[in-house]
Amino acid sequence: MDFKDPDNSESQKSKDYITIQTGSEKRDSSPYLIKSLCHIFMMIGSIITFIRNTVFNIIFILLIIAIFALVGLVNTVTDKGSEVIAELSGKNSREIGQIEPVLNFDLNGPIYEYPLPDDDYSKLTRNLDEKLNNRRINDILSIEKALKKAQKENDIKEIYLNLTGCITSLPVAERIFNALREYKEKKPDTRITAFAEDYGASAYKIATAADKIVIDPLGGFSFKGLAISNLYLKDLLDRIRVEPLVFKAGEFKSAVEIFTENRMSDGVKKEYQHIFDMLWKLYKESLNSRKNTSVALTSVFDNPEHFLSELGRFRGSEAMLLKHMGLVDEINSQLNLEYAYSRDFGFENNMLNPNMTDYQDLADTVNTFETKSTTKKNKKSGSENVVTDGRSEIAVMYGIGEIKDFSEHPTEFTPDNIASQVEKILEDKNIKGVIFYINSPGGSVTASEKIRNLIQKLKETRDIPVYVSMNSLCASGAYWISTACDKLYATPTTITGSIGVFSLGLGLHDLLNEYGISQDGVETSELARTAIAVRMPESQRRMNTLEVEGIYENFISLVKNSRTALKNTDYRIFAEGKVFLCQDAISLKLIDKSKDLYGVFEDMKAIVKQDDNNEIKLVHLSSDVGNRANIFKSLFIKTAYGVIADEYVKNILNLLGNSSVVKENKPKLMAIGAIKEVTL
Repeated sequence: MDFKDPDNSESQKSKDYITIQTGSEKRDSSPYLIKSLCHIFMMIGSIITFIRNTVFNIIFILLIIAIFALVGLVNTVTDKGSEVIAELSGKNSREIGQIEPVLNFDLNGPIYEYPLPDDDYSKLTRNLDEKLNNRRINDILSIEKALKKAQKENDIKEIYLNLTGCITSLPVAERIFNALREYKEKKPDTRITAFAEDYGASAYKIATAADKIVIDPLGGFSFKGLAISNLYLKDLLDRIRVEPLVFKAGEFKSAVEIFTENRMSDGVKKEYQHIFDMLWKLYKESLNSRKNTSVALTSVFDNPEHFLSELGRFRGSEAMLLKHMGLVDEINSQLNLEYAYSRDFGFENNMLNPNMTDYQDLADTVNTFETKSTTKKNKKSGSENVVTDGRSEIAVMYGIGEIKDFSEHPTEFTPDNIASQVEKILEDKNIKGVIFYINSPGGSVTASEKIRNLIQKLKETRDIPVYVSMNSLCASGAYWISTACDKLYATPTTITGSIGVFSLGLGLHDLLNEYGISQDGVETSELARTAIAVRMPESQRRMNTLEVEGIYENFISLVKNSRTALKNTDYRIFAEGKVFLCQDAISLKLIDKSKDLYGVFEDMKAIVKQDDNNEIKLVHLSSDVGNRANIFKSLFIKTAYGVIADEYVKNILNLLGNSSVVKENKPKLMAIGAIKEVTL
């Protein structure tokens, strides 16, 4: 049976109708909504595309503008850098060509032996160094150039040497002394005055070329003789449980005994005592151009009791004692001295700023000594930068400081920097001979061998003579390099030899174990083990010893093959790490003659002239660092100065300079002497 309510039936129909209508309405409105949403998304996409294209077009336009701006900036940054350098160096508005009556040599600071890089970036960093450290960066070539030029300047009436804080070696001091004496011979009426608050040994050597030596009332001699000493670490290493890993061949002692002994061994002490006694004797003899100076120094400083007695007589005033002994001529302050120059020769702005010509300004106006940058040939054009002007040249190549495998600095003694100088010699057919100027205690064995090979390659390719001019030091790895050269020269105070090889490390395993650090792992052979918190295996120790012994034998063979007079000599006489002064080295046939750079030049010139009638000129090679100063450095030069404090400018420039440096790994094998530097 079916029960239906008529009203409900109608209601149901109505609901069904409404449902149908509503469903119809939904079906009819859906396409409209989808189309609307599509239009909206398409509009948004078009806007985004427009914005994207506009932004990228703007960036592209700005990039084009930036490229042209950078090109213009690079063309002008040199001028801006020069302006900054002029401001930093405190140069006034006087014309460079105007020569004042007083030629000023402000030698307060280091005097470098090699040509200083002359690009604006290098000049800026040097001038910042001078300003921040209150010292002057000098180089011997500029000093010699200025004195050569001054011989032709009749306006110069006085030369003023400020030697306060002067730092250099005795051979360099000797060169400055000789240049001053040569000037004095040409210009006997020009007065030379030297001043220092305190005189070092090298500064006083220079001062003895002056007509008058002035010292500050509170000054004295910062040297009372010569001395060398080391700190010995054996007991300290034992106490902290660190094992020195020393591998050496023969009786080589001096460079490693600071780790293995508590005192200088008797043999080394005797050797060094002889060297420093002779150095002191040679130094005093070199002062004989000033009457009674050598005798006075001996009297004052070689007898401590006499010195103290005399010092007490002058109430502790060393300046008065030195004047009494005739070692100085006048006691006066720098202020009074320069005030007198203002009174006699005029001044600018005030009496504290006397009219003087800076020696560097005078040196910059001449080309007495030519300096050549070691620019590489243009591979694109094939140009080799060779100038064939009918003149012959002898080139000076520089190796200064410890020999390293790598360095970003163009003046360091590395294979890359020597290679750039060798490349220049190979390209320049005007160069008919090479003098390798060396002042080095030695260093990395691998770097020394690479440099020796470069010299050998140079000789084989160009067939020109290569002589060595040894200066303060030419020891160990530096002598290794010298074996590739034809003749070896040294100054009277040169220390050479130290023919030996060693490897040095520190075993930290006991120390690490004590603090709970251990090491464990797997290995296919104990030779592959990296011993950090475990003791180095005996097999590795034996391997290192054999390696050192092999290199030592090779070193001795190089010496004997290059020095024919030593062919049948017992190597223990000239090797075993022993060091020698020039005259002793000549007696042993380790070197040929005692002459300075210019004496070597004269000897080589005589050889070259046998086959060449052209004028022969001495040129000095320097690395070209202009390309190393990247655009960021140049931009910084242009924009930073005057905005950022000088200290921060210097620090940021150092960061830019070191940003591309690959950290140097400490070389495992070393050929280096215990005496690292002789600066007085």
